[in-house]
Amino acid sequence: MKKLIAPIITLLLSTNSFAALLSPEGNTEKVEKVTLSAAATVNIEGENLKLSSVGAGLRAKKVVFVNVKVYVGQLFVASPETFKKSEAEALGSLKDQKAVAIQLHFLRDVDADNVQKSFKEALKANGIDTEDASLKQFLDSVSKGGEAKEGKALSILGAKLKDGSEAIYYETTGGSLSEIKGPAGFTEKIFAIWLGKPADDGVAHLKKSLLKK
Repeated sequence: MKKLIAPIITLLLSTNSFAALLSPEGNTEKVEKVTLSAAATVNIEGENLKLSSVGAGLRAKKVVFVNVKVYVGQLFVASPETFKKSEAEALGSLKDQKAVAIQLHFLRDVDADNVQKSFKEALKANGIDTEDASLKQFLDSVSKGGEAKEGKALSILGAKLKDGSEAIYYETTGGSLSEIKGPAGFTEKIFAIWLGKPADDGVAHLKKSLLKK
């Protein structure tokens, strides 16, 4: 009996580990043949919360004078009515969001080191200390998360918790999930990667697309 129970428990644990962070609802436009969702539901501290899509766009990277398509990014917020779609105010307006998420639909395989490098460059472009404990833990999760696979989505959710702190949930394209806790303002620091000062022209183009009215 013990020999029979053990595989069943292993199977259940494996299934739970691949539960999606974002549960999509409805379809909207297509960008680079990626079908995007109109909304998504997340569970934060036992409470289901609906997030609305507020924008999407292509993230390209210049490699030896050629623009390479990397991923389609889609931004979700809990309260679209308080999200400010201007390049100067978008990041700061996240203070009024209970939760915000970005989903990156990869158009090519990208190894973990390059995903981490891209995020780190964007954080540094915004003057954010990547050696801060919470930021370092986030970047370590990215590094350990493995390769971002073509045709799969990577999700990052930032949420305000009941105790006044904030958490970043990082789900790899393989389905593994990490939770990193930080102080108030932690979510804003992470989302500066896309909504802050662009680290390169590719991020600048994506930011404009995310904030297109």
